[in-house]
Amino acid sequence: MAGRVLAFCSVIAILAFTVGCSQNAQLTSIAVTPTTATIPSAGQTAQFTATGTYTNAKNNKNYQENLTTQVVWTSSNTAVATINSSGLCTAVSMGTATITATGGNGGLTATAAVTVTAGQNGGNTLLSITVIPSLQLVDNVGETTQFIAIGNYSGVPSTQDLTNQVTWMSSDTEDATINSAGLATAVGDCSSFQQTTITAIAPPSSGTAVTGTGLLQPGSCGTVTQPTLAVTLVGQGAGIVTSSPGGIDCGSGAGCTGYFQLNQVVTLTAAPSNGSLFGGFSANCTPVVPDPSGCTAKESGVSSCTCTVPMVNNQNVGAIFNVPN
Repeated sequence: MAGRVLAFCSVIAILAFTVGCSQNAQLTSIAVTPTTATIPSAGQTAQFTATGTYTNAKNNKNYQENLTTQVVWTSSNTAVATINSSGLCTAVSMGTATITATGGNGGLTATAAVTVTAGQNGGNTLLSITVIPSLQLVDNVGETTQFIAIGNYSGVPSTQDLTNQVTWMSSDTEDATINSAGLATAVGDCSSFQQTTITAIAPPSSGTAVTGTGLLQPGSCGTVTQPTLAVTLVGQGAGIVTSSPGGIDCGSGAGCTGYFQLNQVVTLTAAPSNGSLFGGFSANCTPVVPDPSGCTAKESGVSSCTCTVPMVNNQNVGAIFNVPN
């Protein structure tokens, strides 16, 4: 009987010690593995793991625990990659994103980088990038203009909007800056403003990175009250783009550039020609859903043939028309 009591007391002591240790342990850091991941194409996945390090306040000893399903996972660019509550990252389109694991009531974070080397075209090779416009005139310091990047591929579909997936750079940030969405701003002194090269850089699927360039050039110093809207038709297919209010009638032999009132919202509607498929507008023109145009000849994944663009600056919109497989 005495032995049983002794054994029982020993178990209680061990449990008390263990509970005491766990109660004094604090989560002191989080690590994400792998720290970098490359996903070959859209739709494929990569698994991330979060490991927490706990420190016992009594003996200052550390131990690790898998926290993958306990942290909050986020992606800095869900247009490139998403991540679920179990740390499974899914590629959406070509580009880069930062994956963050947050734990410890939001006080501790760890990050990793993910690169998607091909978009919806899968193994389709990116051959070149066309930057639109190739030349943009600005009339005043502080004036902004939208650049877009169109990827040209070796297979089908041959054309894809990459505006939010490329890395944008300005050759002279004292004259012009450009943000991650391709919006360029003239800066500095209007009288000394110089022509600036705007470059779009895509992650390489193999070999070196693919780049495309456009130019931002000063015009006459002044104030813009009627920003320009220019529509460019890209791809191997054909079609027409019109605007409401009127001013754009592109592809029918009329003008592809119009002047609109500052802050006016312009609606663009695409109509693919027979034998062509509409591949979507560039990212700066927001799709209207449900589509009021009745357009039916769309590529998979294109939600609407109609979009709206606010004229808060000089806008350049790409309309993609591809040929079917």
